[in-house]
Amino acid sequence: MTPDPVSLARDSAPPLVPTVQPPAAPTPAAQAPVRVVAPTRRIKVVQFGPSLDVRGGITTVEQHICDYLAPYVSIRHVATMDQGSKFGRAIMYARAVRELSRILASIDPCIVHIHFASRGSTLRKMILADMVTRAGRPLVLHAHGGYFEQFHRRLPGVLRRTVDGILQRANLVIALSSRWRDFYVNECEVSPSHVTVLPNPVRWTPDLPNRAGRTTVQFLFLGRMCQKKGAYDLVNAFAALPDAVRARARLTLAGDGDLEAIRKLAEPFGEQVRVLSWVDSSERERLLAQSDVFVLPSYHEGVPMALLEAMASGLPAIVTPVGGIPDVLRHGVEGLMVEPAHVTELCAAMTRMVNHDGERIASGRRAHERARSFDVHAYARSLAEIYQRIAPVSDYRELP
Repeated sequence: MTPDPVSLARDSAPPLVPTVQPPAAPTPAAQAPVRVVAPTRRIKVVQFGPSLDVRGGITTVEQHICDYLAPYVSIRHVATMDQGSKFGRAIMYARAVRELSRILASIDPCIVHIHFASRGSTLRKMILADMVTRAGRPLVLHAHGGYFEQFHRRLPGVLRRTVDGILQRANLVIALSSRWRDFYVNECEVSPSHVTVLPNPVRWTPDLPNRAGRTTVQFLFLGRMCQKKGAYDLVNAFAALPDAVRARARLTLAGDGDLEAIRKLAEPFGEQVRVLSWVDSSERERLLAQSDVFVLPSYHEGVPMALLEAMASGLPAIVTPVGGIPDVLRHGVEGLMVEPAHVTELCAAMTRMVNHDGERIASGRRAHERARSFDVHAYARSLAEIYQRIAPVSDYRELP
């Protein structure tokens, strides 16, 4: 039985972190003066995106939005896809279209917040976005994923102009980094005043595992195991480690994708390399606490949630300077950067992490502190302020 795609999210929020200042959000299309909403007023938002049961970073962001927004923002999530069959996903999308039609036909005003990535996700979500703009409702388009640039450039001219036109009509496009903001401004011709940078959020706590005195160094990869994520490069780099270094190293990969192919590649190393399927949140936290270095040698990225979670857990990282990663991690400070597809560079970075315990642990502490600037409480405050700026006066409701 296909689940109902409409679910209510919690309308309460934990206390805000006062030391983190959110980025300024742009003004709406009409350039109306910014109105400060009193705490006795409520803004209604309907969020469209993957089901909250779908694995992946977009779902994590959606859940954080539902869980942490201020009480004066009432948010409801409408699922546009799940992990079922193609037929089941088509039914769910049709239900989302029907639900959006009902919302737009209602006199009950709201903001529509749509998450999109690339490929089919973009095309499906642009249909929804076009419905919203034609109805004259406030629209936030939230861009995710690392492959949109390549996807966008390969679109036929007419379709690319259609996508760009819908992006341009949105009240606001949320980009994950300064590089992605520049892409939407320069290539999609979205007005700079209608694009804001809001990196992905992470739960941050001051507590850290004690990683001092460990005799082995465990490298951790979390996510989809495929060529574009650098999973094959990582196993090959582990194989290229000097014998004395590899004797002190362990590698764990957890996620989905090409599991069997990666397992076969890792067979010669026995228990030194573990390849796990997708893990739940408690197991992920256990792996983060047990590990010493996070590795994500991707070819394309947005702002990976796995990286933010690793940094919040106090792990230094070996990453590539793609997508929004340079906005998050600095080479030689919170970790090391290597070029995509450069196994030799990756092997050298891993060797450095194994051979220099003090540097590795200090980088992890700096990564933990850096992750604080992406804390979910500050993110929720920034997003609520964005909603305040684009909500019509009629959207403000008295709290019961």
